[in-house]
Amino acid sequence: MGEPAWKSLPSWYLVAQNDEAIPPDAERQFATRMGATTVEIPASHVAMVSHPAEVVELIEKAAEAVGAVAS
Repeated sequence: MGEPAWKSLPSWYLVAQNDEAIPPDAERQFATRMGATTVEIPASHVAMVSHPAEVVELIEKAAEAVGAVAS
C-alpha cells in the first residue's frame, strides 16, 4: 500500500465536538498525528448534515491552500 498520503501531503481535519461515535479527543489525536490543520465545530458525528456551511468552508480553504481550481 505504501506510505499514507497524510505523511507527505497537507491535510485538514474537522473535529466534531459532540461526536458520540468517535470521541473528540481521539479525533484531535488523529489530527495532531497527521499534522492536520484542524477546525472544531459543535456538531455530532455527521457534521456535514448539521453544519454544511462550516464543512464547505473547510473544504474550500483546503482547496485554496493546495492551489486547486474549481471547475
